[in-house]
Amino acid sequence: MKKLLLTGLFIIVGIAGYFVWLSDRSAETVKEPVPVINVMDILKASDLRAGVKQAVKQGDDQAIEHWLQKGQEVGREAGLSQENIAYLGSEKAKRYVKYNAKRDLFNEAFEQRYANLQGIGDLKERYPEANKLYEKAQELIAKRDSLIEQIAGTLAEGGTVTKAHREAAQQIWQKRHKAAQQSPAADSDAKPE
Repeated sequence: MKKLLLTGLFIIVGIAGYFVWLSDRSAETVKEPVPVINVMDILKASDLRAGVKQAVKQGDDQAIEHWLQKGQEVGREAGLSQENIAYLGSEKAKRYVKYNAKRDLFNEAFEQRYANLQGIGDLKERYPEANKLYEKAQELIAKRDSLIEQIAGTLAEGGTVTKAHREAAQQIWQKRHKAAQQSPAADSDAKPE
């Protein structure tokens, strides 16, 4: 009976010692700091995106390389792995930022044309990267044009809609659109500080 108790005690002490050893070992492996940012944070940073967008607009591949080098510098400072830093300078990262820049340029061009009552047919050819956005943009233009027609119908007061009604409706729509675009800024100005 004593041998059985003694053997059980040794097993319990052995198991407890093993768990203490494991906890000491896991504490040693966590000494390396975890980076506060990752590769995608760097690639989506507003200054990098704006710089790449401008470079794409100008067709300047060297400027894109420059922005990716800056991204690598940020990655080094943040303590990213060599693999991640290498990715930031890779052709794949370059294609990624160019792709997103072209989509951003499509959105900017669309917003201008939407507000100015223009079509977007040539944008699909200029920015094929925004192909999935194009369908949604076409829907928005169709809704805009439908709303303008409704306004023109109201101005015609049940009569035949004329070119003059449509032009007046377009001006009304543009004023409303402009006011809607400015209202978030106006709201923030109206708030007490």
